Amino acid sequence: MKILILITLSAGMSACSGTINSTKESQLAGMYKLLITEIQDSTGAWHEDSWTKGGTGYIVYDGLGHAALQITPKGYKDFEWMNEKESINKERVRQKTDSMSVAELKSAVIEFSSFYAYIANYKVEDTAQIVQHQRISSSIPVVWGTVVRRSFAFSGDTLILRVVNGNRRLKWIKLP
Repeated sequence: MKILILITLSAGMSACSGTINSTKESQLAGMYKLLITEIQDSTGAWHEDSWTKGGTGYIVYDGLGHAALQITPKGYKDFEWMNEKESINKERVRQKTDSMSVAELKSAVIEFSSFYAYIANYKVEDTAQIVQHQRISSSIPVVWGTVVRRSFAFSGDTLILRVVNGNRRLKWIKLP
């Protein structure tokens, strides 16, 4: 009988252990819209970051360890470019860029460089309210495969992500 109880307890503890793990990742599950990005100054005061002011952004955590983030500044969606079919045609893009003036090319590079997105695997650390993003791909090629750490906290339906050892935080509102 004691062996049966030990086996049952052991199986139960294993099941709970798996649940705790999945609960850690699932506590972030959902889609969030960017409310504000803030920078902390040397006095400790927070100020809105001009990069995202008036822009838009989304972050999605699937609850299974996969995340996607996208941020665009104000006016990005209104930038005049090509339609989707043209923009995935390498020859059409070459024709378009060849016909642009230097000023138009500079404007396009600046606009497209302001777009920020990445896909990541994520996990919540055991010891703190820290989420790690293992970036799989990104709009910035040099960060592919890198890991970033963010502290996180909730205030109602708002998720606050803060750069660990940094002075930037992002506030996200959970969408229904």
